[in-house]
Amino acid sequence: MYVTGDTTYSQIDPEKLAERTAMLKPITTFTAAVSHYANKYVESGGTDTDSGGCALAWLNAWAGTHAMTQMLDDESQFVRSVNLAAWALAYAQVKNLQVDRNAPHAAIETWLADMANDMRSYVDSLTDKTARNNHRYWAGLAAISVALDTGDSDLADWSVESAEIGISQITSEGALPLELERGSRAAHYHLYAAAPLVMTAAIAATKGVDLYAENDGALHRLVSFATSSVFSPDEIETLSGAEQEAFDITSSVGQQNLAWFEFYAKSFPDQAPAQDQIFKYRPLRNNEIGGDMTMLAQSLS
Repeated sequence: MYVTGDTTYSQIDPEKLAERTAMLKPITTFTAAVSHYANKYVESGGTDTDSGGCALAWLNAWAGTHAMTQMLDDESQFVRSVNLAAWALAYAQVKNLQVDRNAPHAAIETWLADMANDMRSYVDSLTDKTARNNHRYWAGLAAISVALDTGDSDLADWSVESAEIGISQITSEGALPLELERGSRAAHYHLYAAAPLVMTAAIAATKGVDLYAENDGALHRLVSFATSSVFSPDEIETLSGAEQEAFDITSSVGQQNLAWFEFYAKSFPDQAPAQDQIFKYRPLRNNEIGGDMTMLAQSLS
């Protein structure tokens, strides 16, 4: 699944799903830890330098082994895209923390950039649906997150193009046709696709790029459709042709799938019909897009 130092993990045999899950644990553990410490630093207003230093130390440890710089298959590429977004967004929270000696910033930024450029080359080679569905949007979020850290304008431009690929497909109802094809999981995948698009739009807006103006405000339609569908699935069931799997917003997974909504509501308060229902379950957290999104939306300008 990924390469770290001299140890290579590679297994996509469906008969060995348990083994594959076990191999993913180091990634999810790492992502959760980096997010946790970065969030503590931000929440403290920059006074908790121990937590900020821990986030930098964890990132530097993986940067030093060139972890996940070589991907072995399509699935590992996607796993890296999602986690690259997480690591770059965590690093953005602590990158201004000064270190007296052996500062890790250059090594971390080089590592993030190497992964982002390899990811971009891979995605540009795709010609199937993966080049146009949520996989592309997650790659775009990873790219703009790394650009936020490194100042790479080419990566930022590529990210905007990636988001525009998704936004251009949004229908008048607010649906994504490729995610409707997920059948009974269409509602889940609409939330999953909305996450990178909304977060990319939030970062792009800081650079003067308005993705919400694209395709007659299509991203607004997607947010409204995706969030409303988990509470009232009739329309998405009609469009997808399948009864939707139950969505449990009281669970940590359910709340994770809606955590990106914090940054939408920050820019467009009271615009989405499901806002009050979603905010009953604050704080909303998703390590893949920055961690405690309720806190970050309230703390970051």
